[in-house]
Amino acid sequence: MSLSRSVEDVGATATLEGQLRRVLLAWGGYPDVRRLMRELPEMDIYLAGGAIRDRLLGIDRPAKDIDLFIGDRGAERFLHKLEQLGSLSRGPFGSPRWHPGKDPACYADVIPIASFYNGLWRCEDMSDVLNQFDFTGNAIAMDLRTGRLLDPVNGLRDLARRQMRAVRFDYPDEPINADCTLTRPAVVWLRMLHYAAACNLTIEPVTRAWLDAHVSYSRHAAEFESLFFPLHSHALGLIG
Repeated sequence: MSLSRSVEDVGATATLEGQLRRVLLAWGGYPDVRRLMRELPEMDIYLAGGAIRDRLLGIDRPAKDIDLFIGDRGAERFLHKLEQLGSLSRGPFGSPRWHPGKDPACYADVIPIASFYNGLWRCEDMSDVLNQFDFTGNAIAMDLRTGRLLDPVNGLRDLARRQMRAVRFDYPDEPINADCTLTRPAVVWLRMLHYAAACNLTIEPVTRAWLDAHVSYSRHAAEFESLFFPLHSHALGLIG
């Protein structure tokens, strides 16, 4: 399957690109990011995750946090310049998190593609990254330089059906970092239930069978919330 699979209707693709550009323009840090993109034309940069998912589901809300993935060339300089324009911290997985201003809720997780690691292989390109995401509706990216949509696991199709479908189930059962007991599969399990509830998605049968078989991961809910975000109030009720 082509990495660049996108909406067959070119007009629909252009509409989505325009919507995502508007989301970025409304996000507080985008003017600095756009300027640095001009200064570092050699660096690949992609928008991925929730900002795209929400637009495809017709969820119209301002983006406080976004996910940016950057290529090797220019990455070190890009992160250095971001630190000068705001502050850099680390997210739960250890990747750089940039806060562009005084609003602590406004940030970007800026993930170098070469360092994205979900317990499987090291990534060489954006296709590798998207094939290690949690569910297909999240595994869509837009090349910020060209507007091209990348959809290697049919996330566009699944979101059109309002369907929750896991990308894979083979993440190693190991902690996400040395300072916690929360495991990679538990994070995926909790995130899928949260977004199925929050986005009103129907869970497809194979994914539901995996979720049902691993209900023990619910014991990690409190630790997950302490590191990531509050679970939707109906999330855990989807299983059982």
